[in-house]
Amino acid sequence: MSTPTPAGWYPDPADPSRTRWWDGAQWTENVSGGQPPAAPAAPAAPAYGASSAAGYPAYPSAPAYATAATGPSAPGVSTDTVWAYLAILVSFLPVLSVFFIDWNGMLVASMAPVYSESEVMSAMGGFVAQSLLISVFGYAMLALSIVFSWLDWRELKRRGVARPFHWAYSFFALLVSITVYIIGRTVVVKRETGKGLTVLWVWIASVVLAIVITVIWSVNFFNQMMLYMQYMSY
Repeated sequence: MSTPTPAGWYPDPADPSRTRWWDGAQWTENVSGGQPPAAPAAPAAPAYGASSAAGYPAYPSAPAYATAATGPSAPGVSTDTVWAYLAILVSFLPVLSVFFIDWNGMLVASMAPVYSESEVMSAMGGFVAQSLLISVFGYAMLALSIVFSWLDWRELKRRGVARPFHWAYSFFALLVSITVYIIGRTVVVKRETGKGLTVLWVWIASVVLAIVITVIWSVNFFNQMMLYMQYMSY
């Protein structure tokens, strides 16, 4: 049995001008002298998204994120719902309640000296009862305006308006009438559909009409009061 050659540097069998390292069992890649073998070129990195040449799967490219829609959600859709007009109507009706109170009887009962105390109290009691009924009627109309606003909001969503002005803003009717909901609704439906100013104009017309009615009634009531005071002075 031959003795194995110990590890060391020995003439390279492939190129005697240099030596190669023998590890005691086989030749290694370590050489000394001459021209060392060129290092193997590193494989080129595969293109992004392409399959790897070494057989490794390439990572998929990140999915593109969809851009959130910012344009109109329902261009051209009609926004004139019957519920919006009913909300305006019931918010206007309490203005007419001033005509259902017997203001003339209240003036006569409170200013005529010939009336007994019981007659004055009876007339004032009737006036208070009428005022309470008018208050109940007014709050009922406010409640209806809130319900109609909710129905209007639901109908707009059914017609394709993605983000209609929320009906809960109609609760401001308890403070400043239905103004907040109507104006907010108009701004939103104009943005979402490109139309929807009719409801706003109808509401403006109802406000103007309410002011005119209130002014006319106030002037008439003041004139009646002045005439009655002149009559009582004789």
